[in-house]
Amino acid sequence: MDNYLIHIFGSLSGLCLMLAVINYIRLSGMIKKYKKLIKGLSKENVEELMISYSKELNSVKEKLEHNINARILTLENKMDSCIKNVGIVNYNAFKNISNNMSFSIAALNDNKDGIVFTGIYTRENSYVYAKEIKNGKGLKTLSDEEQEALEKALLKIK
Repeated sequence: MDNYLIHIFGSLSGLCLMLAVINYIRLSGMIKKYKKLIKGLSKENVEELMISYSKELNSVKEKLEHNINARILTLENKMDSCIKNVGIVNYNAFKNISNNMSFSIAALNDNKDGIVFTGIYTRENSYVYAKEIKNGKGLKTLSDEEQEALEKALLKIK
């Protein structure tokens, strides 16, 4: 029985020694990585350095968020004056020409200001006209097709 206890004790001692060697090797590898990490960081404490980087990162983040919010506000203020409501009508200006080659296009902003373009196609020539729109009404008399294009554009205003 004493022999068994000696063998068990010897085996356990050998196992403990082997585990200690493995832990020493792993620990020395971690120490090398740690030394590489802190190499060249001057005399500052790594924790203080990380805190300063975190503060600097938060400062940059706040500046970016403020800048983005200001730019979004500027764009939102300009949106009402952007042309974004369009109405198009194609038609035959003359009986002897088919395929709806003539057109009227109304382009308005949300303030109901904009322009109506009209293109008249004939076999010999093409003509393009533009008329200004203020508050949803033409400053010059509009043709039926121009009025229809204007009404289509007005329907798109929210």
